Amino acid sequence: MTDAATRAAARLRTYLRLCPTNHTLGGEFAYSEEFRSEDWSRSAYAPTRDDGELLLAELDRLRDELAETKALHDPRLRGLLVKVAKDRDLYVGWSTVADGPKGVWSRETAIEYGWPRTYLDRADETGSSARDGDGAWDDAGFVADQRGWLTRDRLGGYAVEYLQGDREAAYALLEPIDAEAAPA
Repeated sequence: MTDAATRAAARLRTYLRLCPTNHTLGGEFAYSEEFRSEDWSRSAYAPTRDDGELLLAELDRLRDELAETKALHDPRLRGLLVKVAKDRDLYVGWSTVADGPKGVWSRETAIEYGWPRTYLDRADETGSSARDGDGAWDDAGFVADQRGWLTRDRLGGYAVEYLQGDREAAYALLEPIDAEAAPA
């Protein structure tokens, strides 16, 4: 947590401790003894709008961090999340172990499935959820199912055909792997 967020959280905790509770006694708010004393400045502890925004931003950051940690331990989410094209709402889960698609989603359904929002944000920006550039916009493509080379522009069509069970149509989108031209 940032220093500013820590200070904001401390102000908010103190303010909530000292201020009226939601409970009433005989129609009156139940104030703490500290609140009733005039020995403290209420405004010094009152959270500001900036405090609220800082805390909400920190909450979002922690929520995203937790989602990424959970995703690392979820076998369904291992591999890359690749955005098919900058102008399309289509994401492909790509297994780097089996060299094939694991699923196809819109942004909304990918989040419902469990993909962290940060993975989708990264895929929107770079083309892939990978931090190292695998599957990025400028990546040439993938080896697919150990059968051929899948250029990045054919990824969406390949994934849809493959996952619908039409392997023949999917494999027709692959280019042959040139063993002689491959680096040693």
